[in-house]
Amino acid sequence: MNSLRYSVTLTLSLLMFAGCSAEEPKQPAAPKTNDAAARLVLQSDPGDAIGVVEAKENGQADGVIVEGRVHDMVKGFAVVKIMDTELKYCGEVHAEDCETPWDYCCDSPDRRKDNSLLVEFRDAAGKPIATPALPNTRHCDLVKVRGKMTVDEHGSHVLVADGIFQVERPELPEFVKWPQ
Repeated sequence: MNSLRYSVTLTLSLLMFAGCSAEEPKQPAAPKTNDAAARLVLQSDPGDAIGVVEAKENGQADGVIVEGRVHDMVKGFAVVKIMDTELKYCGEVHAEDCETPWDYCCDSPDRRKDNSLLVEFRDAAGKPIATPALPNTRHCDLVKVRGKMTVDEHGSHVLVADGIFQVERPELPEFVKWPQ
């Protein structure tokens, strides 16, 4: 009986010890992407860009390059909303205590609407590309997006994009839990 108790205690101790590790906790893996989404990432800077507000003021145009910060990402599709860089994201305003630095909750809904632009990457049929994520794209990233600016019958602007380039990724506090 003593030897059985000793064996069980030893086994439990080894299992508990094996669970402890000096290694750093692993960050969650980035969402997988598909080949269509991977081809959207530009390997080099596409050149001079205009801001979101200017792009919307200019209206419909081909070969537009727009620079902005990633604000929203549509889960399951290659669709993002970017914000004009003149609008500060909350992490720039309240970096020391903001748990959602990628949002723009410090600004009014009207101001956010005026400074935002929907960006869609579409397939040959004109539908948004289905993908778990855009490669290496996260909220607050400063990006340049290349494509065709469209305006629908309701006056809504959409950049139908064919490429995205990450200009920078801001440093944010370690306590921030990025949305998945």
